[in-house]
Parts: sequence; C-alpha cells; structure tokens
Amino acid sequence: MTNPGSHGGTGSHDGAGSYDGTLERTATGGTIRFERHLRFPVAAVWDAITNPERLADWWLPFDADITVDLREGGEMVFTSRSGEPGPMSATVLRVEAPVLFEHTHIVAGSTLLWELEAADDGCVLRLTQHVDDVAAAVDGCWVVGLHTSLARLAPALSGSPVPWDWDAFAAARVHYAAIGAAAAEPGS
Repeated sequence: MTNPGSHGGTGSHDGAGSYDGTLERTATGGTIRFERHLRFPVAAVWDAITNPERLADWWLPFDADITVDLREGGEMVFTSRSGEPGPMSATVLRVEAPVLFEHTHIVAGSTLLWELEAADDGCVLRLTQHVDDVAAAVDGCWVVGLHTSLARLAPALSGSPVPWDWDAFAAARVHYAAIGAAAAEPGS
C-alpha cells in the first residue's frame, strides 16, 4: 500500500500541505482513497458532488457543461466548453441520497464511490476509486488529479470557487511520484 500521510483535511484544506491520497495495489487492480473532513453539512457536500452547476465549480481542470441524471443507470456527461477534450461520460451505478454516490469513471474498468458521514463539525467525505489498470492510473496521475480537485471543494462549498492550479498539481505530482502513486514526468 502506498500511504503518503495524513487522512486529515478540514473545511479550509487547500491541498498544499496535506497529501492524503493513497493507492493500494490489489490482486484485481488497485484502490485509490481519499478522506476529507469538511466543515459543511452532508446536504451541502452532497449537492456539490451531484449537482452539475456545483461540480463545474471544482471537479474538472477545464470549463465544462455538465449534466447528471441522478438515478441508477443515469449518465453524467462532461462537455468541455472549448471542445477539447471531447465529451466524456460516466454511468451512475448507485444513489443513496444523501450519503452514497457511485459511478463509473470515464475510463473503462474504473469506478468512483463517494460516501458522506455526518460529523459534529460538518461531515467526512470518503472517496474510493477502484481501477483495473494501476499502471494507467499512475501514468495518468489519477491520484494527483483527484487531490487537486478535492483541494478545490472546500472553497467551492464556501461560495468562493478557485481556478484549477497547475502549480499545485505539479507539486502534488512530485509528492505522489515519490511514493509510486503518479508518474514523475508527463508521459514517463
């Protein structure tokens, strides 16, 4: 198991100092995990991970139009406003509002499971991504992308979304590459 450190994180977590993603290699592929303690209620975090307008504030590294058919078998479609990359889609697998949301990834053989648990000061978000091809996840810096997106979640929940930060992505890449969870350089 690759464990970069703290599973902490707070509503003010900016992603710069706490690398909480893990990548565990398994017999059937791998599991990427993040756990964030957010100072926002479950309902607000649920809205941010399932509402297309809210997702657009923090999830992707590009401006996109997003649609979400929030039912088992429904589709999530991400369409870049610039045309690049092309449209991407995922299929909703499970919905247990407001505490569990599972969907496929845009890459076949991968799923994402979002779990929310109420806490005294907000909620705990657990994100688990199962991958069939660990090498593709490492080469594609999936842990780094998730880390960078999740660092944008609390500001978006606060009503002050922040743009994608490629410098923060690069810093996270260095950290996660050192523990074998990301490629050291693009295309390496």
